[in-house]
Amino acid sequence: MSEQGAASTAKTTPLTERERDVVQRLSQGFGWPTVLLTVGLIAAGAGVIVWWAVGGLPLMVGMLLNAWVSYALYTVHHDATHRSISGRIPSRQAWDTTWGTIAGLVIGIEFQSYAKHHLRHHAHTNTAKDPDLNVKGSFGQLPMKWMIGNVLTVVGALPGGVHVNRRLLRMIGMEPPARMAANRKAELARQRRLTRAHLLIIAASVPLGLVVPVLFLWWLPTRLGLFLLMVLFQWLPHFPFDRTDRFGATRITLFPGSTWLLLQQDRHLIHHLYPSIPWYRYRAAYRELLPLLREREAIIAGPGTEPRVPIRLR
Repeated sequence: MSEQGAASTAKTTPLTERERDVVQRLSQGFGWPTVLLTVGLIAAGAGVIVWWAVGGLPLMVGMLLNAWVSYALYTVHHDATHRSISGRIPSRQAWDTTWGTIAGLVIGIEFQSYAKHHLRHHAHTNTAKDPDLNVKGSFGQLPMKWMIGNVLTVVGALPGGVHVNRRLLRMIGMEPPARMAANRKAELARQRRLTRAHLLIIAASVPLGLVVPVLFLWWLPTRLGLFLLMVLFQWLPHFPFDRTDRFGATRITLFPGSTWLLLQQDRHLIHHLYPSIPWYRYRAAYRELLPLLREREAIIAGPGTEPRVPIRLR
């Protein structure tokens, strides 16, 4: 089955002729905007560090700016996962792997292992098999879940950390999986190696006198960026996690500035419906397919909707 088909849990619902036309047109071409976004974001993150170093930027402001840079770099990682940089042309697939890996190295999300995790989310959105279902619940629970996830990630990368994590999970009332498939073990092992590399960079920065910029302008921003991802990429587009049909498992949330602040992920439903369309064309697809979205009772909420539908947060 193609990834397009796996993108919805309602696999028996075929695309309409209108949908096929839009997907074909908007999925074409090499993803130069994504490549340029990668270069621009890395330059912006480095610029924040230089700006702080010359005394022109408060440290905490720099940390928050680079948290958004980290969030935005996941867009590159995400599009590479869906082979949207290469335009799904096999001879160009190395571009997806290269740019996805670069983004992953910076933000601490191992590309190949997380790509498989993410595609499972598409195949089983909002069902018991959805690996992102751990964020299901109230907004108020997210900070604690984020903190637990970070602790488990760091501890798991330390010697003996896997066994320590099992004990920690039991302490907080979560039973670790008794058995795990070999491929999933390999995925987690790759992520642990990347996290270990990040921790070694932090350790090496201490004797070099670079621990402040490394910790506060790179590593901690990547952790804050993960919180933004949890809220804006996982929780908000799928809350309240109660539908599994094609047009209801994910929603559209529009508010002033959302298109640019979230890099068009305010129209996350478009991505789930048509994952081959790159991030910079979600808005165009939304405009063309809006009548169909309304006909299929898609969830479209926010101040920018007419008639206005309030954003559901509880």
